[in-house]
This record gives sequence, C-alpha cells and structure tokens, in this order.
Amino acid sequence: MPSASNIGRRYASGIFQLADEEKAIETWRAEVAKLDDLLSDDVLRAAFQNPAVGLTRRMDLAARLAPELRPETQNLMRLLIEHRRTGEMPAIRQEFERLADEASGIVTATMTTAIPLEEAERRRYEQQLSKKLDRKVRLAVHTDPTVIGGAAIRIGDHLVDASVKTRLDRLREDLLR
Repeated sequence: MPSASNIGRRYASGIFQLADEEKAIETWRAEVAKLDDLLSDDVLRAAFQNPAVGLTRRMDLAARLAPELRPETQNLMRLLIEHRRTGEMPAIRQEFERLADEASGIVTATMTTAIPLEEAERRRYEQQLSKKLDRKVRLAVHTDPTVIGGAAIRIGDHLVDASVKTRLDRLREDLLR
C-alpha cells in the first residue's frame, strides 16, 4: 500500500494535470485551499472516515457544507470521502501548491534561524534570493533555537548552512581527528 505522501502526490498530480489542461491553475489553487480548510475540521474528518456513517449520509453532509465549491472540486471531495482519504488533504494541498509554483516559475526556499525574523527582514532575504536565483522566491522562515545563530537555507535539494551550530559541529569533528 502506498504511503500517505505517495497518495497525496498522486491525487495532487491528477488535479494539477486537470488544472493545467483547463488553464485554471489559480482557480484550482483556491479550490484546493477551500477544500483543505473544510476538511481540516477534526470532527468532520472523523465523520467522513467513520464506517458507521453511510456513504449517502457522508455525501449529503459534504454537499451541504460546501455548496460554493465547483462541481469538479465536489467530485474530488466525493472521491476522498468514498475512499476514506480526507486525511490526505493537507498533503494533496502541499503537493498541488508545489506543482503550481513550479509551473509558475516560483521557487520555494526554507530558511531556519535561531530567532524570529521581522517581516521586513524576511522580505529583504526573499528579494535577495530572487535576485540571486533570477526567479521569484517564496521564502518560508522557521525558528529553531538550536541553530544558535546564523541561518540555514534549503532550496529544493540544495542546502546552504551558515548556522553557528553547524560551524561548532565541524570544529568539534576537526578537534576529534
């Protein structure tokens, strides 16, 4: 049986292909976000996955909760409910966002710092990375006090680690040789 991430990637890939064919990636981005927000409610997710609640009842509940969703999105929701995969929606959304960003030429970078960055600092780093990579960059910033100082930036498989923790670890390794 495929892992949750594989299932999420498969669904997201199918949705993305449909969105690309329709030339409606941004419309689908908004729909996937709405569906994820709807299905993020723990009580609803439990009801949708509960085998004691019949499929007809689950589908009626879904139709009443999300009448604003496009018919295509309601079909996606129906598939997820029928196969008890509503818990996969966060992974589906994340992968769809990645595919949509990639198609739009947007690169996602993750920066880990010891202390939180001010919004102006985050924008400045995002602009500098965009200029250096010659592509639009969406920067996600995470705080990890164990970094001690400096920062680590991950872009895809590439990691630039200029954290104090890494420098201290390297120094320790050198001293132990």
